[in-house]
This record gives sequence, structure tokens and C-alpha cells, in this order.
Amino acid sequence: MRRTTFLQLLRAGLLAGLATAATAQEAPRQPPGCDPDVEQALALANALRQEARHCGARAFEAARPLRWSGALQTSARRFAAELAARGELSHQGLSSPTLRERVRDTGYVLRAVGENLAAGPLGLDEAFSLWTASEEHCANLMRADFEELGLACVSASGRYERFWVLHLAAPARRF
Repeated sequence: MRRTTFLQLLRAGLLAGLATAATAQEAPRQPPGCDPDVEQALALANALRQEARHCGARAFEAARPLRWSGALQTSARRFAAELAARGELSHQGLSSPTLRERVRDTGYVLRAVGENLAAGPLGLDEAFSLWTASEEHCANLMRADFEELGLACVSASGRYERFWVLHLAAPARRF
């Protein structure tokens, strides 16, 4: 009986392993670390904003927490895919030349908007470290008028393996 149970478990394990391998082959996945977790992204951004900090020579007070925006995630994902296809890092887009156009194309009605880009970081922590070390990117993260964010990472072949796009914005006031 003991032998039968072992063989059944072994057979079940092998079949489960084959099913997992087949599923992995059917659905190509982003490399590890290039599919940002919403909760982790919000936690990193909001941890930075909860304390006053200097971004270069500029001092910022603590700012209120940001919320996740599906529309901003969509605009970030579209632009990250464009950058990956081009293989270059630029705030100038081809399909939608300006940041405001890129965000408005998703239906987001904005009052203020900012964009942080990174090419090459392997993970979310590394991307945020680069942004906090840059005066302008850090300032975007600390802007008190920003209320929402969306983040995307797209993998690419070539010089950079990953393109990160963070869109931060304040929606237009509704009256």
C-alpha cells in the first residue's frame, strides 16, 4: 500500500510538472521583476512621500499618499512598449508626442502630470532608487499636487533589457 501511494504521488507530480511546463511554453512571460506589482509600487512611492526629503537642492514636505490609476497604467504601458520597440529612452513619443497627449489618449482628464523613465533596471526597487537619486525624477515623486500613479515595465532585446515608465498625475477637478 505504501508503494502504491508513492507511485501515485510520483505519477501525479510528473503530470503536474508536465502541465506546468506546457503552460509556461504557451504563455510567454515578462522576465522576473518586469511585471510590477501594484501594491509594491504604491508602497514604494508612498513610503518616499511620507517623509520630507531633499531632491537635489530642492526641499519637499511630506506628501499625501498616491492612489493607483488604471488609465495611467495604460498610458505608461503603451509608452513603455513604444520605447522598447524603438530601443531608446526619450520623453518624446512618436504616436503621441507629448506626455499630456499620451495620458489624455486613455481618457484621463488631467490637471497636472509628470513622467519618470528608466531603461535597464532589473527590478522595481532599482528603478525607484534611480529616480530618487535624480533631482527631477525625485521631485516628480514628491510633488504634492499629484494624486495618482500608473507604472509599467516592458522587456526588450538590445542595449536595455527593460523600459520602466511611471506616470503621476492629478485629475481635473469636477465641479
